[in-house]
Amino acid sequence: MVALQDAYARWNRAILEWTIQGIPYDTPVYLSVDEEVISSLGLGTVEDFCQAVRSQVVVDSRVKLSTLQSQDLSEPAGVAFLALMVLAANDMMRGDELDVKDFFTHFCRRLGVPGDSRPLGMKAEEESLWQEWNQWLERKGWVATARPGKGSHRLIDYPISQTLLRKADIQKLGQIFCERGWTAARSETRLLVDLASERNLNQHLERLLDDRQRHKVLGAEILAVHQEWLDSGCPEPQRFNRVCRPPTQLSAGLYRTEDRWGTPEYYIYPKMPRHWAISEVTVENLGSLRSERAGWFYPVGAPLSASDITAGRSWLIQGHAHLQQLRLPSRDFWVLVPDPDHPESSALASWGAPKLGSHFTVLFREALWSDLQRLQEENLLQWSGSRQPAFEETSDWWEIRECQVLAPVWDALFLEHPELKEALQPCNRLRITLSGGLRVPQGRGWLVGHLPRVTVYGFRPTVAVTLTEVRTGSTYLQEDHRSANQPWDLPATLLPGTYQIQVRSGTAYEECFLRILNWNDLSLASLVEA
Repeated sequence: MVALQDAYARWNRAILEWTIQGIPYDTPVYLSVDEEVISSLGLGTVEDFCQAVRSQVVVDSRVKLSTLQSQDLSEPAGVAFLALMVLAANDMMRGDELDVKDFFTHFCRRLGVPGDSRPLGMKAEEESLWQEWNQWLERKGWVATARPGKGSHRLIDYPISQTLLRKADIQKLGQIFCERGWTAARSETRLLVDLASERNLNQHLERLLDDRQRHKVLGAEILAVHQEWLDSGCPEPQRFNRVCRPPTQLSAGLYRTEDRWGTPEYYIYPKMPRHWAISEVTVENLGSLRSERAGWFYPVGAPLSASDITAGRSWLIQGHAHLQQLRLPSRDFWVLVPDPDHPESSALASWGAPKLGSHFTVLFREALWSDLQRLQEENLLQWSGSRQPAFEETSDWWEIRECQVLAPVWDALFLEHPELKEALQPCNRLRITLSGGLRVPQGRGWLVGHLPRVTVYGFRPTVAVTLTEVRTGSTYLQEDHRSANQPWDLPATLLPGTYQIQVRSGTAYEECFLRILNWNDLSLASLVEA
């Protein structure tokens, strides 16, 4: 086993931390790095980064990825190398067209080896690095996104799948922000909806906006670009260059509980900024913010009033190097979903988009009632009972509870409030859930002999399931047909290890990883995962 060189190890750690910092569990993670990200890490220039990777894996102009394999580390050793591949994928998309034939030209240039094709010594070993990265994310509780392509594009599509906004896209966004006069703060859903109606987007942006599975992350990335444009003074497009500045504000969602009489109460629920580490934050009139979980601080303050939620609110942040305020945006509705870490809890919050098979609550103003009724009439959405007033005081805020999405196709639907459609329309046609059994505390795994039950939520009656042990490749289920939306048991004979569950239904595909631990691994696993 070859040890990681110090320079490479520092870059590897910094890129990994940047990628997952502030990202809530159970959400997609992209290794979407570009030159601006690399430069913002504080370890040196982009060329310094490339040199560190080069020194680790290139020997006599040959690539030896064995220096990154079998490291037996708590974190994957190949992240920095994979990030260089993503840089190369971004390089070949500087224009409006994507030419996959150019990938290795840019990759070899970044890596400092001759040629414009797959480098000497590098066969297909990088796929195992991508798989290791995916498995590590899934074990930690995030959603892996690196995917292979088909045919000759199988391996090249791994880094391409990680590219989100490139330089040309950011320049185009700056142009739109300026020409349309978007000089006030906007929500992620509002930006996505408004951009989807633009007719002069480049092809790459159009493809990104058409891919609903990327919407959650794409919306957050576009929101960050818009905020940086606002912080820069809303410059003309030719004068706007994103430099990954630290954020100037924290945004907040809503956290919902009920008092002893069953009356809803809503609290400020501050979000952590994506990709930026925040240690201590003191907010005027609210006190210090404490980390609750990945991506979120604890709820703070007194219950909010209807006027607070209607108008939105902001609070000054005291004595921080770059953060200036905490802001609760003004919105006409909020989607409140169950706690992804403790689904049995009665708490609801703006943890993310509603997922297939789960129930959620919509908090909305009177003006949206006709749109919600239409969704019900079209058999796209259902809820329990009638709408309920959200506040004891007279207001135009209401709730519908125990909501559930019923159908996947919403394309022909036009609502008066298109942001509502963006927030509720399902991104996936399949969802795998693991429930029950004996879960390792904070460990994202289960103890052997006490396995979870599997439920695959989908819109077709059956799904085909394949279950494989990752290390050995042993297959325990092969295209085994199971009923959708019904729980079923895993084979009781499964031994400790990491397993991949793959599900297909028509053209829809979903996968997740299951980690099974021995009893004598419990203490160690808990410490590692905490």
